[in-house]
Amino acid sequence: MCARISKALLAVVCATPLACAGHGVRLAASGTVDTLISHRVDMVGTLSVDALRALLHSRFSHQPTLQRLLGAPVCGVRVYKFLYATVGGQGEATDASGALMVPTGAAAQCRGPRPILLYAHGTSLQRTADMSAVNDPANAQYVWSTDVALVFATQGDLVIAPNYAGYDLSTLPYHPYFNAAQQSQDALDSLTAGRQLLRQLGRRIYANGKLFISGYSEGGFVAMATLRALDRRGRPATAGAPLSGPYARLAFMDEIFLGHPNAGGTEFLPMELNSYAHLKRGSIDPRRILSGKFQNATKLFPAKTGFNDLTKLVAAGDIPATAVFQSESTGPDAPGFSAARYPALAILPEGAPLYKAGFDPSKYLISTAFRAAYIADVDAHPDGGAPIDGSAPNLAAHVPLMPGMPGLPLRKILETNDLRNYTPSMPLLMCGGYGDPTVFWDQSTAIMNAVLESKVAAHPGLRFVTLDLDISKGATGTYVEHGLSPARNAALESRDARLQAAFTDYQHAVDASMGTRAYHYHIDEEPYCMVAARSFFEQY
Repeated sequence: MCARISKALLAVVCATPLACAGHGVRLAASGTVDTLISHRVDMVGTLSVDALRALLHSRFSHQPTLQRLLGAPVCGVRVYKFLYATVGGQGEATDASGALMVPTGAAAQCRGPRPILLYAHGTSLQRTADMSAVNDPANAQYVWSTDVALVFATQGDLVIAPNYAGYDLSTLPYHPYFNAAQQSQDALDSLTAGRQLLRQLGRRIYANGKLFISGYSEGGFVAMATLRALDRRGRPATAGAPLSGPYARLAFMDEIFLGHPNAGGTEFLPMELNSYAHLKRGSIDPRRILSGKFQNATKLFPAKTGFNDLTKLVAAGDIPATAVFQSESTGPDAPGFSAARYPALAILPEGAPLYKAGFDPSKYLISTAFRAAYIADVDAHPDGGAPIDGSAPNLAAHVPLMPGMPGLPLRKILETNDLRNYTPSMPLLMCGGYGDPTVFWDQSTAIMNAVLESKVAAHPGLRFVTLDLDISKGATGTYVEHGLSPARNAALESRDARLQAAFTDYQHAVDASMGTRAYHYHIDEEPYCMVAARSFFEQY
């Protein structure tokens, strides 16, 4: 189905004056009346209420509390795929595709004026990932797209979901991963095009002027950057809910280099380095960062290979399984780095969440010489969100400010893409989990919460909620609220307490059967945060 639709859409696009760059015809400008490239309406999928109800029960069969909190589907969903003009990481004109999910049915909330939800998906390693693939279980984005349909579109939201430049039908040969300026523009271009398509449909459902923005993981970062971009333009969203995103890019990467590689780092780091090799100014050369054995790692993702085929790449020697860094030598003739040559590295931990699995004496992703240079820059210009001794930041006692003027080019880029300088004007919900091994709580949600709390006196209009789903360590979990009305806060706190309890109970079973890596992905943290986001948006 996916290939057939793609060819049909490309035929439409390349027959118009706004056709694909890959076919030698001028692209439309992003953010204009021509942002929607294809002006033919193509419905590519449908989900009936009965199909959605069956999907709800099958997907969350072991999570009865989550099913109750999600609620029974009210609307069916009709899905349209569209192409839109946007920009690449260097500002070059390019294109991308996206999905528009339209509620269907006779219920009152499935017709008439409805809010728009702009939803940004998380990292995919597979280039063919497509948020319109609600009827294609073989597509890498099937679970994500149907989760978004289950949580939002079935309750009456009009959903616009970009696939991003570099994925699906996009002609851009790379993905501008964690490039805040590009990704926020990409998301806004998809919003513009989705609205243009919605007006063309001329059906009984239409936008009511409310705009909610959310996203998970990479999409949480994109959502926060997009909210910032709208605020800078003086057109704030109605409310925002960035979910488990690595917002503090500099502190997050510093934490990794200080001895705490994250789960999935051997796949995510090459994508980020390749993104930063395609900047308008200040690009880096990944060959100076990657170890000799893995110089081609930046060419692997996103590609035809997805998460399920990683074992093949590892077996072929194309990428290390989990080792981001070289481990210290255990003796004079043993492989590994010399403590005498790299004393600053020798004192750092082989720490959580991967411990020794994040290190290897001979098969590791990042050059040891580059890691030493990175740590030297950390020592000279420390980030308050990632203490140089590898300990957890004391966010209650110190506001985790960014360093001034880091010297290393990569750290300069990370600082540019760090979102700690953003003060939202609209109500904001942030959600994540303390034990997340992929997107660290301290360098993502907790750090943004600490920064926002420090701004309350200067910005009395701040309204935000911070939710930690994970209460597995016997604590009560995190629920921080500021600026909400008592009625709104009471409704959210009650719902979120049930989410915390349900998530933590389920998480124990998942860790026992699948390991901690499952924590961050579709079956675990993501749907709970999405339900929290929907509850938050319902207050506005």
